[in-house]
Amino acid sequence: MAAGHSDYSRGDMPVDAHNKTFSGFIKGSAFGTAFIAVSVIMPTLVFCTSMTWGPALLISFIIGLILGPVLKLGGSWYGTLIALAIFAALVSMLISAIA
Repeated sequence: MAAGHSDYSRGDMPVDAHNKTFSGFIKGSAFGTAFIAVSVIMPTLVFCTSMTWGPALLISFIIGLILGPVLKLGGSWYGTLIALAIFAALVSMLISAIA
């Protein structure tokens, strides 16, 4: 056996790529979690309580604003949050017009 003849050397491998991949995964997971949470809160408030569309949208938006710094999300989070609020307002106006 060649016990003493190995090319392995401990601690010489660069791990920068691993750190970037891991931090990207964590940021993506936090962004996805916040997106799902904000997307689910508004319909839950509307359909499970006696709240109307406007206050539910406002509460969901405020919760999204709070989640941004808590989960250390960047500026793209606030852009996504504004886009979600506009989309939710349009959908709620459409549903109100139909009903």
